[in-house]
Amino acid sequence: MKLAYMYATPDVTHDKVTAIRGDIAPTLARIREVGYQGVELLVADPARVDAAALESAVRAEGLDVPAVCTGEVYGEAGLSFADPNPGKRSQARDRMKAAMALAERFGAAVNVGRLRGRFQDGIDPAQTMAWISEAVTECAQAYPGTRIIMEPVNRQYANCLTGTQDMLDFVTSLNLPNVGIMLDMVHILVEGEALPASLRAAMNTGRLWHFHVSDSDRLPVGDGSYDIAAVMVALRAVGYDDYVTVETFQIPNVEHAVQASFNALRPFFSPN
Repeated sequence: MKLAYMYATPDVTHDKVTAIRGDIAPTLARIREVGYQGVELLVADPARVDAAALESAVRAEGLDVPAVCTGEVYGEAGLSFADPNPGKRSQARDRMKAAMALAERFGAAVNVGRLRGRFQDGIDPAQTMAWISEAVTECAQAYPGTRIIMEPVNRQYANCLTGTQDMLDFVTSLNLPNVGIMLDMVHILVEGEALPASLRAAMNTGRLWHFHVSDSDRLPVGDGSYDIAAVMVALRAVGYDDYVTVETFQIPNVEHAVQASFNALRPFFSPN
């Protein structure tokens, strides 16, 4: 396994995000200096990202980009695939395609978590799921060489596709070669799932393509109450060997969050 850290690109404008923020080149240099091998990009409006500057910094630091995270397309811009407003659904698909165009430069996957949207009063749940399916299918077919990784999101932030098996069933129903699943340990644990079982179920499909790690309350790894070692052991036990991204709040500050998380996780990862 290899370790990445979440970086909020400059189009993300609000402060409370589970990612490091800052100018592209020095921030990526800091991530690499600590020892991370990859950087995951958290975007809100990916068409506004200076992709050339980003690519230059990634290459200069020798970093991988395993994934582009779209959480702030929903969190900051309020767009989703399941919005009852067709104009907003169209904007959400456009943002997703822009994220996929950015990801294509790096051979990265693009995650869909909160971006998929929610069940809403007065809207048939079947219609909501149809909108989500249509959007994912459209985007996957627009960029067939770029993977989409669907993320179960816990009940505190979502009300559909919250569990691992529900998401696996959804991905299976789409039957698209570039659509798989990613898991986040926080969402799994908040949902009350047995993490080893969730990992096994996802790995058995051959489509577990990414993983997020954090401590309780999205604290830096090692600062909360979660048994991080047990999570890492469970990942190894099922044969997961792809990237793991740290996704935490920068508490009490960036310097601590980046370094402490790395220190806590270093024993479980391959050297640089």
